[in-house]
Amino acid sequence: MEQKNRIEGKNSSLNDSRLERLQSIGFRWAKRKGQASWDEKFDELVTYKATYGNCHVPTKYKDNTALGRWVSTQRAEYKKYQEGQAKTSMNASKIRRLESIGFAWFMAL
Repeated sequence: MEQKNRIEGKNSSLNDSRLERLQSIGFRWAKRKGQASWDEKFDELVTYKATYGNCHVPTKYKDNTALGRWVSTQRAEYKKYQEGQAKTSMNASKIRRLESIGFAWFMAL
């Protein structure tokens, strides 16, 4: 958060000295979430589909646990979107993209 504030020119306790000290030990900043991260996971899902012929990534997919969680999150966010909840990261564009590759919103048990 402090790095984000610094980049955006807001008040931050991350001054030049602290930044230099972190960089000197090879500190890696967490990726910023958002569309770029979503696009990255979408691309991984496209690759999964090319390999397995579907978008049914198990939640605990051992080869890529983050993708499994992401797919599960997309379904949860879609449900919020359908219910009209204001706090959701899902939108019509994401829905169109996911549906264009055959994404299933509901999985049969």
